[in-house]
Amino acid sequence: MITSERTGARWPAKRRWRWAVTSAALLALAGIGVWFMVPRPAEAVAVTEPTSGQLDAFTETSVLFGHQSVGMNILDGVENVYRDAGREPPQIVEASDSPGGAAMVHAYVGANGDPLGKFADFRDLVDGPAGDAAAIALVKLCYTDITASTDAEAVFAEYTELMADLERRHPDIAFLYATVPLTTDRSWRTNLKALFGSDDQMGPADNQAREQYNTLIREEYAASGRLFDIAAVEATMETDPAVRTGDEAEYHVLNTALSSDAGHLNDVGGRIAAAELIRIVADLRS
Repeated sequence: MITSERTGARWPAKRRWRWAVTSAALLALAGIGVWFMVPRPAEAVAVTEPTSGQLDAFTETSVLFGHQSVGMNILDGVENVYRDAGREPPQIVEASDSPGGAAMVHAYVGANGDPLGKFADFRDLVDGPAGDAAAIALVKLCYTDITASTDAEAVFAEYTELMADLERRHPDIAFLYATVPLTTDRSWRTNLKALFGSDDQMGPADNQAREQYNTLIREEYAASGRLFDIAAVEATMETDPAVRTGDEAEYHVLNTALSSDAGHLNDVGGRIAAAELIRIVADLRS
């Protein structure tokens, strides 16, 4: 038993043990780098609006997009970009309902956590009827597909093989390349859970793995002019970089001003990502 100096009450051993564990956990958190960002208002993030000509070019292009939930944030962003410009948004339809002409055609590919399954589904998508009508196509992984337990180099090798195969067999389609999205810094509560084994795959080590994968993607494809660098958009690298340092290497995180939760985009984040996609597609069309 232990006696409280304030009340004179005696603490049982079980309660003392819990107090010691909690205190140790909080002390450990205090020493584990920079864990959370100071939130910034969304309006503080610079948004580059597409030009009228870029909006025209995107509307006149058939784009095939394989994705999961963050992809829907981007598609919502496309509609918002056009509406904010006083324009009618392009058609956004699922691949099974593709009209066969100019439209933003999308499909949910694979399952989160299985990047190779997504690659296989995207290959089938491009090889099918939706690919016949596409002028531009891309597949985007989710942050859950690249984590600390992922062999980033192996996934990158599969990705480059996929894109080379599709480009060889579909020379009429211009393929875009994409980095993998990021997550925000963890809250202290989530860090505490992770410390006790409840890992959400959104910690510093997971974003470091995404940085490794994205570095490989940039080195391979940045010079092509066809890189949709969603990770750069999410970290707002050109306006206010959300940079962290771990294991003596820099990595980026999703800016909280652009996030609706730890991994998805809010309206501003979706608009910024959509504007970048519109710009890339328009530049290719021109």
